[in-house]
Amino acid sequence: MVWFRTATLMSLLLLGLYIQSGILIEANGSIRSYEKKVIGEYVIGLGTTPPSPSMGVTHFAAFVENEQTGNKYVDAEIEFVSFFSAIDLPEVGPELMKNSIMDPMYYEIDTSFDKEGVWFVMLTVRRGGDEVSVVYEVEVQKPNPIVPILTVGTLLFFLAILSLSLRSWIKEYRRKYKIRKV
Repeated sequence: MVWFRTATLMSLLLLGLYIQSGILIEANGSIRSYEKKVIGEYVIGLGTTPPSPSMGVTHFAAFVENEQTGNKYVDAEIEFVSFFSAIDLPEVGPELMKNSIMDPMYYEIDTSFDKEGVWFVMLTVRRGGDEVSVVYEVEVQKPNPIVPILTVGTLLFFLAILSLSLRSWIKEYRRKYKIRKV
């Protein structure tokens, strides 16, 4: 009976992790570096999570700051458009980037890339009566298949250790219980 409960619990935990995996990718990771470009009086920075985007969902964060003072603007309107090559029509966008809930000085958007290669991301910043545009190059790579394989292997290894430990504990518990009865 104990094995059935344990197997049911582990199955439910693994099912929950599998279902949540699609949601967890939407979380805002820490963007360690921003590519900054100076356009007019603005410094516009763009960063991605993961740092080396692969096919699938990528999180973009941008900021707009004054070149002279270094103050970041919270009232800018940033339009996001991405192209696979310079000739193509926009494949993503135009979409407005929204202020981050955690830090309103940053603007965020999640988008999905379906092809590997060089993508061009154009940000159009509107503030007051000004409108400036800047283009960034983003190289989208094939995802590395080794990482998920190692992750699953490590998880199975720890589950095996946990199940063997639980098995030995149950054997010891039953032995003590039988001794007490006699």
